[in-house]
Amino acid sequence: MEPITFPDFMNEENMRKMSREELVNLFLMMGQAMLPSGGAEMPDPLTLPIAGERMMVPTRDGEVRCILYRAQRRPAPVYFDMHGGGFVGGNCEDVDVWCDMARKELDINVISINYRKAPDHPWPAGANDAFDVVSWFYAHAEEFGIDRDRMAIGGHSAGGNLTAVTCLRSVLENAPFRFRLQILDYPPLDLKTCAFDKFQHPMAIPPQIAIMFDACYIAPGQGGDPLCSPAVAEVEMLKGQPPAVVITAELDSLRTEGELYAYKLIQAGVPVRARRFLGSAHGFTMTLGGNRMPMMPEDPNAPIACRMMLDALREYLL
Repeated sequence: MEPITFPDFMNEENMRKMSREELVNLFLMMGQAMLPSGGAEMPDPLTLPIAGERMMVPTRDGEVRCILYRAQRRPAPVYFDMHGGGFVGGNCEDVDVWCDMARKELDINVISINYRKAPDHPWPAGANDAFDVVSWFYAHAEEFGIDRDRMAIGGHSAGGNLTAVTCLRSVLENAPFRFRLQILDYPPLDLKTCAFDKFQHPMAIPPQIAIMFDACYIAPGQGGDPLCSPAVAEVEMLKGQPPAVVITAELDSLRTEGELYAYKLIQAGVPVRARRFLGSAHGFTMTLGGNRMPMMPEDPNAPIACRMMLDALREYLL
């Protein structure tokens, strides 16, 4: 893919000085500019074919759409999955191929959560959605053939952040549920550090984009909260967390924070499997099968990373 060219005013000096309101307005303006030409609209996710069953799940702030992929046996373990999109975009339908693969290969229940998005729903809205959906399914486990004692959670990009936050909250808030495994797939775990101060590469998320995403999601100062930025948590806070799979990509601006979190988990005594995939960029795992987007062929590392996640789910859930 060709690197994005930004207007001159979107240089680092100017964007560092912009207020949150200015950055959010810029994001909204650019979103309109990036819509398909000729008045075309993005496809309605509800019209996309999926292998699971769409359903609405109640939360403290209203209903959230989820996709349920049912295991053939009852009861069966459950894996909660969350898509990426910078906290501002994406839908549960985006990870249909991956969720259906996990369901078929392991014969487990898979639940894909369509958490609410910023800027209309900033932090902690999406995090609350994730926590509440898990809580609801835990309370209704028998109805859906879910084994409460064998639960795992994972996510890709922003969904990886919400995964880590949900695991932290399950312990800190003494929730009735616990996870046997957490999967963090190239997660943004440090929203405190400015995007311009992170690793940069032509294949990485442009800092101009990342700084707008962050402004949409959090207010100034909120990035220092471990329940927003798990990578800033002290090691003591991470004790008792579930075993983790942490996947990072060599050409991803988020690689350092993911690896830092993996190291902190290890220091806290948590079993961790972490791997940096060389030559790959952000989002590479979801190119599996070349189905995600026509312009994104399958990354050679995608099958390997997905196998790493599946093997961990098999070990900890079956």
